[in-house]
Amino acid sequence: MISEERVPEEVFEEPVVSLAKETVALEAKRIASIASSERLREIRSKLESQGLIFRISKRKPHKICSVALDTSFTDPPLELTGGKLITVIRSHIFYGCRPKKNSRADSKGFLRFVQEFEDLAKVYSKIIERKFVIELLRDVKNGREQLDLVMIDGEIFPRIPPALRFRKHGTISRLYQKYLDLTGEMLELADETDVAIVGIVKRAYGLDIPIVADMPGLNINDKALATYILNPGEWIDLKSYSEVACYIEEFIKKHENELPKSTLRRLRERDRWIVGVLEYVDRAPDVELAVYKSSTPTFFMLATKVELFISQKLLKEQIISYLSNITGINGVPHPIDLVDSMCRITPDLLQIFQQQLYKELMVKLKDQKLAMSLAGLINPEKMYRIGFKG
Repeated sequence: MISEERVPEEVFEEPVVSLAKETVALEAKRIASIASSERLREIRSKLESQGLIFRISKRKPHKICSVALDTSFTDPPLELTGGKLITVIRSHIFYGCRPKKNSRADSKGFLRFVQEFEDLAKVYSKIIERKFVIELLRDVKNGREQLDLVMIDGEIFPRIPPALRFRKHGTISRLYQKYLDLTGEMLELADETDVAIVGIVKRAYGLDIPIVADMPGLNINDKALATYILNPGEWIDLKSYSEVACYIEEFIKKHENELPKSTLRRLRERDRWIVGVLEYVDRAPDVELAVYKSSTPTFFMLATKVELFISQKLLKEQIISYLSNITGINGVPHPIDLVDSMCRITPDLLQIFQQQLYKELMVKLKDQKLAMSLAGLINPEKMYRIGFKG
């Protein structure tokens, strides 16, 4: 079995001064043994025999009008004495065309003060993201905008906690339900307007490649595994989420007795999550998966995992070719890099929000000390998060 982690008894500490020499050398040896493993050659051979590895077309795709979209949020939220201050920034940039109605590049913000214990910032960010895409697609539908492709920094297929239960009065449940409903509306509008959507999955922790190739015991995430086995200018077709769910179910049935309990639990949770979204969101079965390595020579030559909702104008092969052509040194399409840099939440920005909250509370409560207490950080050691240095 190939593992990305050492077993517990191999974990040991080193003096800091020797980390760069001894420990890094050991890690390099371990990684090299994985990268040159016979199992990796075997998995590539299996994928090739299944007809799942393709060359990326060198033909330049026709001029594509695309928009890249990213959201960032305070994670964790800024914990003030009176509650949690959630901040979300949403940015977009048009690429390859000049928009008709919308600004070429813009950033907008969202602020919410909550008392809930749940971490709501991420789901708020996805709701804001989906609402913006829906607004764009409505503009396309009504002739106010022209667009071929939407690129999202993140997933298309909603990430829902496996144990989530939709309770009528639970805030987190209502928000996730809203997220799912907006996803359904977004995909329906994309189909109506013939606009393709791509989700750039930067943190690809899934194990879909070993499952599709039917290779138990290969505990390497898809991004790392594809980086090892793909040559520049190649891509792997991982099919649709509905097919991935079938692969997982077959994989569990076939290898249940040989898989560790932790792996089985992880796979069952993933299957339950996928099936739950497939049942709730009508067009979710049409969301497909792929991993590619750009043809453009770069320093790291990382593979990139993507989710795709194709259109009649842009099929999967054409989208992969386009993405490969615009993928830069960080292993993601250039517009995604640009929009990512536009929506960062800085300590200065958080300090402005906190100070404004303090000012507003002081006016409304007419009590300076109480206002300062409510707007103050619950843990003063975290002052650096809003720009204060010790």
